[in-house]
Amino acid sequence: MRPPKSYAEWINCFDSLKEGTNDEQTILVMEQGSIEWTRGVAERLTDALYETIKHRLNESADRMQKELDRSNGDEARIVKALLSARKRLALMNRVAQLDAFPENVRESMGSILKDYAKSTEQSMMDSAKTDRTGRLRMLIKNNAITQFDKVEHTYLDTANNDNASSSPQRGTGFRSSKRRVIIT
Repeated sequence: MRPPKSYAEWINCFDSLKEGTNDEQTILVMEQGSIEWTRGVAERLTDALYETIKHRLNESADRMQKELDRSNGDEARIVKALLSARKRLALMNRVAQLDAFPENVRESMGSILKDYAKSTEQSMMDSAKTDRTGRLRMLIKNNAITQFDKVEHTYLDTANNDNASSSPQRGTGFRSSKRRVIIT
């Protein structure tokens, strides 16, 4: 896949993101893309970007709900669901902040993501009010999905375990904060 430069090539990238089959590769290519931001293209491309982000937010919401439903109150599973949702939001934030888009589009898409995260987190906090122990509220607060813009690694191999083809490749921008210890 080569970096998109035309409207059709950008739409292909958005379609690939909607499929979710190779997110990391698609985003890496999109980060190198460009487009001439003319009047007709601007509206259509902005609409397509919005639809892609909306599609992925809906998928993320469904997935998080399923993960929370399956947690059966297990704190580790709840935290995993929250962190996975945060990583999925961070991934969409990378798409929303691509340099190919003008600043006003990036701000608008960023606002959509922040509003979504804020309303989702508030909804979870409201639901957690019935938990008399306060543990659920603490888990939500300590693993806030609203902090998605502070996530450095947004590769889907950890956020989307179903997609094995999206694992990062060496030399494609992976930056690990973990130290590698080699004992000789």
